[in-house]
Amino acid sequence: MPQLLPYDHIVFISLDTLRSDGIAANPCKLWPERYPGLCPPRTDVLDRLSAAGAFFPNAISSAPYTSASHATILSGLYPLRHGLHAFYGGRLRAPTVFTHARRLGFRTIMKVDFPVILGTELGFTRDIDSYLVEDDDAFIAEVTAAERSVSMAHFAGLHLPYGFHKLKFGGDDYRAKVAELEGSLPPDMPRFVDDLTETHRDGEDYQLFHRYKQAVGHLYESRRYAELFQLYLDGIEYFLEHRFGPFVDTLMQRSRTQGKSVLLVIFGDHGYQFEDDSWGNFNSLAEGVLRVPLLFLGDGIAPGLHKHRVRTVDIAPTVLDLAGFSVAHGAGLDGISLAPVARGDSSLHIDAPALVQAYTADPRTFTEFQRRQRAGQDPGHLPHVLLGEAAYLGDRRLVHLFHRYTEGMSTMVEIDEASVERFDDHLVPRPDDGAARDDLEALLADYNALTAAVPGATAPEEVRQGLRNIGYPV
Repeated sequence: MPQLLPYDHIVFISLDTLRSDGIAANPCKLWPERYPGLCPPRTDVLDRLSAAGAFFPNAISSAPYTSASHATILSGLYPLRHGLHAFYGGRLRAPTVFTHARRLGFRTIMKVDFPVILGTELGFTRDIDSYLVEDDDAFIAEVTAAERSVSMAHFAGLHLPYGFHKLKFGGDDYRAKVAELEGSLPPDMPRFVDDLTETHRDGEDYQLFHRYKQAVGHLYESRRYAELFQLYLDGIEYFLEHRFGPFVDTLMQRSRTQGKSVLLVIFGDHGYQFEDDSWGNFNSLAEGVLRVPLLFLGDGIAPGLHKHRVRTVDIAPTVLDLAGFSVAHGAGLDGISLAPVARGDSSLHIDAPALVQAYTADPRTFTEFQRRQRAGQDPGHLPHVLLGEAAYLGDRRLVHLFHRYTEGMSTMVEIDEASVERFDDHLVPRPDDGAARDDLEALLADYNALTAAVPGATAPEEVRQGLRNIGYPV
């Protein structure tokens, strides 16, 4: 007898760069204390969705950048196990929810705003039947045309340039914002503005992006962090009003018209913050960067707010459970299913332990790597280093930093700084130098054992590098 599955369409919606307290409905906010006096964004559409679904506002991402974070979300594995732990290195080599869905006859669809990151190069298109770039309407059409589907719509509208993503979405508002920002620039530009990009830009679109980046670089060099964060908050409101709200309303209206059952899984992959050791996200282990929202919405999902800590590594096992997918090796996943909580059958009573690592590259080296890649040349190897790592247990978290960006984010230096923070009753982390850390360090040591050299292994460096390039942490 065919297996009865509860949903016709399972739709992952990735709101890239959305920190959890960017949602007004989240009662546990961090940013107002760090940036007092700023104007909060209106987030009506996310407030409405959060009230209607199972909302987890305290989900910890496995990495502060798009590649490793999404691979964890889709696979249910931590980065050292799924093959894509670095910022832009390795390859997703683990089965994902798309792998399992395809085996069951579901059509698999992915729409991304960052094809350079979430594309073929890093292994994200495997097991995808239809791959779309920056085409929201085509995504809705593909999903609603399928008898049953598992899909992901990735949005980068919250990332720099905040709210707009590209000229096709921001139009004259984007042009006006660039002109406004440039009006406050001094004659001497920032010392270093990288040419890195996560999508394809040319002509006016490229020029606008570079000019916007110059202005943001100047504000960061000037340590005008509150102004930068207000730009980010304004971008949240603009994106939700002009792009995301119409998208999700159209998707759900068409699905209801067809009589289809839909499970929405809405999440952030990482957050955003500005301070001396946090230029947005990729070089940061700040709590505002690692804490993201997670929301399940659909038939059989009980509305509720669940403030105990969960992890983005829990998303895949939860979806597999909610969807009724039978996965033989499901016990091998790093995450746990939150399905009983999402259905309202149980509650969270403890904070889950969590692990985070950030492997980053020298910006100038990465820029040259991307230049060769765009030119169709062999880009060679992009070296990464462990910038830092964090471990969470109970009401404590340990942050250990090994590298720091300096000289306008153009170079890295080695450091060795560790600190422990304890979360207060409002989930705000406070320094606690006297807190126990042995168990936190042991959690990280056990995880890092996955990268340890095997005694007696004498493989040449070129062989080891080849293994790294396809995702093995050797």
